Amino acid sequence: MDSAGALADGDGEGMVNRTSRETTVPLTDHLDLRWALPDDPDLDRFTSGVPEVDVFFRGRRWFLEEKGKASPPTYQFFLPRSGEVVGYASVSKRRCGHPTDDSNAKARYLAIYVVSLHERFQGVELPGVVGTSIAAALFAQLEQIARTAPGCVGLYLWVREDNARAVAFYRKLGFVDDTGGPVRRDDGPAHLTMRKLFDA
Repeated sequence: MDSAGALADGDGEGMVNRTSRETTVPLTDHLDLRWALPDDPDLDRFTSGVPEVDVFFRGRRWFLEEKGKASPPTYQFFLPRSGEVVGYASVSKRRCGHPTDDSNAKARYLAIYVVSLHERFQGVELPGVVGTSIAAALFAQLEQIARTAPGCVGLYLWVREDNARAVAFYRKLGFVDDTGGPVRRDDGPAHLTMRKLFDA
């Protein structure tokens, strides 16, 4: 999976019952999030510019219909004033090799399986916030979720090595490449593991 989308393996922790929006989580004044629900009509209009990402979100691949559960848990991000949905992220807390994939030690990360913005919001600044893109604000929300999770040491994702734009964006946000280098996970281009470690 590419990154306008990034994909990682889950460890079973993603089996979370999210059948109602419950409350909105206002982590900043400029971008809010809530649980994505499979009956959300915005999903049917979602277009990221990356076909496999669109299939994942529009096809509700993140929702197990037979169990009525999101797996992995998936957030919908929106602008609080207008209510416009800007994008989605499927994430889960999981134990990963630490500090690199080939390490024997493991630590808890917030793994970002698939994340993307509606195409019309890509490269767009947050309303009223000069110099901060909606994409960067979305990742700031994910980082805040991770930082408040007990024992979580950072963010973790995969991205296709030929997706130079996404790789550059993640590096700008403080992600670093795993020392093991690219790994082939399917018939497409190899994936880089990238992670952003928090200060101890």
